[in-house]
Amino acid sequence: MPQKTHYQDDLFLLSVLVKSLEAGLSVEADAEYFRDRISGDIFFLDGSIRVFHGLLAQNAQLIERAEYLKLLERTGRAFASIVDRLLAGRFPRAEDYSAYSAQFRSILEAQRAIVQDLAALLQEADGGSSETDLVSQDELSELLRG
Repeated sequence: MPQKTHYQDDLFLLSVLVKSLEAGLSVEADAEYFRDRISGDIFFLDGSIRVFHGLLAQNAQLIERAEYLKLLERTGRAFASIVDRLLAGRFPRAEDYSAYSAQFRSILEAQRAIVQDLAALLQEADGGSSETDLVSQDELSELLRG
């Protein structure tokens, strides 16, 4: 892991990759060219969402944690929806991915659990932040600009 994690940029890129995955599955591209790539993207996104979930769950003191939790929760929810629709056969070439069904079901279950945990962490972070923030972000920026 890098010394400094650029959460906002990393989470933005993950969300773009999820949208790209959905777009790729929405067309009737030939599976012999793209099956390995798309399934690889699903495995990559699953692993990345798990990693960022772990980082955000462990780092309660992160300055913009609530925003990052919100971004990751939204991305995880969209990703889980895509995997669910793929398993349900609601994409044009969904049958081309049937060999991965067991793995995708496992991913879907794990992602649903992650999304629930992120929602709980976000609720906890939002509840606690109003009590502990004595200086707003704008005020802090103004003070530090000095």
